[in-house]
Amino acid sequence: MRIRRRHNLGIEEARNRADRIAADIGPQLSLRSNWQGDNLMVTGRGVSGHLKVAEDEIEVHVQLGFALKLMEGPIRSFIEKAIDEELA
Repeated sequence: MRIRRRHNLGIEEARNRADRIAADIGPQLSLRSNWQGDNLMVTGRGVSGHLKVAEDEIEVHVQLGFALKLMEGPIRSFIEKAIDEELA
């Protein structure tokens, strides 16, 4: 799944918010995260992806394993809510 949101926070604050987004969704999906350049890489049980941070946009790419694919709708809603709250 891919989720994009525009922002006007600047890249440093957007990186801080990306950390908070990962912290918000991390416990629910057992995620671990680490930075590689402007990409916050995330991995967990049945989940992998990254948050790409740019000056005016955050783009989230998430790949779900087979078992979690069945719950893609609720997982997408949960991630979108976390992103929207952090970028508000």
